[in-house]
Amino acid sequence: MKSILKEIRQAFEENVSAVYKLTEFDEIIQTFCITALQRVDKFLEKRDLSNHPSCSVKRELQQIEKIRAHESLRPHYQVMLNQCVVLLVSYFSSAIEDLFREALNNKIKNKDLKKLEKEEIKVTVGQLVSDSDVVDLFLSKKNISFQDMQSIAKAFNDYLEFEPAKSKDVNNIILAQACRHALVHSGGIVKDKIIKQVSNATPREVKQNLALNQRLLFTTDEIRTIGTSMTNCLDNLIKGVSKKL
Repeated sequence: MKSILKEIRQAFEENVSAVYKLTEFDEIIQTFCITALQRVDKFLEKRDLSNHPSCSVKRELQQIEKIRAHESLRPHYQVMLNQCVVLLVSYFSSAIEDLFREALNNKIKNKDLKKLEKEEIKVTVGQLVSDSDVVDLFLSKKNISFQDMQSIAKAFNDYLEFEPAKSKDVNNIILAQACRHALVHSGGIVKDKIIKQVSNATPREVKQNLALNQRLLFTTDEIRTIGTSMTNCLDNLIKGVSKKL
């Protein structure tokens, strides 16, 4: 069981790292271009062609360095940054579901049911015959959402006997989950539903003052803060669930 939990944690960490790299995409491209032009400039200098009007790359090099210094291209990558939040929420949801499945499966195999023993689910004979995975059947009937921290906390408390404590990390995740919905379904515009969803998610470090009809624009630092909070929360859930198994 420990090895499986370690794999879930590692997979999530790799996904978060991939998202971080995506936020640095413009910096990577600019660095590549600057390095290439600097190499050409040195090559031309050795041949006394560095200032030749037909060969010089100094002007192009200066322009790209200015672009990087002023982050002139950053607005063009804003959609990508917003989608990084969507990716983080999806990866987090998947990791939490994997953790829940493995922990629940472990309890069932070990007959450590406790409150689960009296839990009822309505199934047909056909479902019993065709679905050999008890955990899948249970989840399909309980309709648990892993993209909402309130639902996640309730599921872990009701069925695994561990409820994550409210914290700044949890509040950051609630914010990210609410904004993910706005980015996917509302064109990134903050609606009443989002305001209400995050009203109790305080204190938090990301988007502390959301306004109605505000357009969501996430920064690299905010994305890293969300990723760190998700990692901390997953670690906390793994630690708490492990004690119950």
